[in-house]
Amino acid sequence: MRNILIVIVFITVLAAGCVTIVAPPAAPAPAETPPASSPAATTPPAVTPAPAQVTPPSFNLPEVSTFNVTPGNIVSGNYATLTWDVRNAFDVAIEPGLSIIRPRGSQPVNPPFTTTYRLTAINGQGSILATTTLTVSGVPPTIDTPVIKSFAASPYVIRSGGSSILSWQTTNGSSVSIDKNLGTVAGQGSTQVSPTVTTTYMLTVTSPEGAQFQTVTVNVK
Repeated sequence: MRNILIVIVFITVLAAGCVTIVAPPAAPAPAETPPASSPAATTPPAVTPAPAQVTPPSFNLPEVSTFNVTPGNIVSGNYATLTWDVRNAFDVAIEPGLSIIRPRGSQPVNPPFTTTYRLTAINGQGSILATTTLTVSGVPPTIDTPVIKSFAASPYVIRSGGSSILSWQTTNGSSVSIDKNLGTVAGQGSTQVSPTVTTTYMLTVTSPEGAQFQTVTVNVK
């Protein structure tokens, strides 16, 4: 009986003191990471294209290394000699008086009056013009007669918008001038010119003893 009572009491204690077992709190759910937003579409910076490299056309034109007349002043009836040397040309002509000629040579001339000779040289790339002038006087030159020692253009071929230097040397002139609005100049000097088309310049030297003329041509290509 006592044993039965102990069992009842034990059961009662268990019933009265049962402990509620609480499960440990669940770990908090990780915070949701908002979906990564797609970066806003951006417009790449504009790229300025590099300017096209324009290769200027090669002149590759005929080269007139020599074209002159000596002497530059003669008495009517006398002779002077034209001399020329042209390279890189398949057709060379001199006017007046000479038609198709060899690229290199010389020719005696005796015009009755002052004459400007025009040499034209041609190849597949184009043509070049050169000029020289022979002064013909009515009286023999003296030691005081005006003399043009040189008259040249450098370079004698330019591109449109380019420049050339005219240079000259004279003696015994009381007046020296160049046409094409260059006007009166010193007996020796140089000046820059920028013709827009192929242009022939004439140098004139005068004195009481006479006059002499010479020409040079600047080709514009």
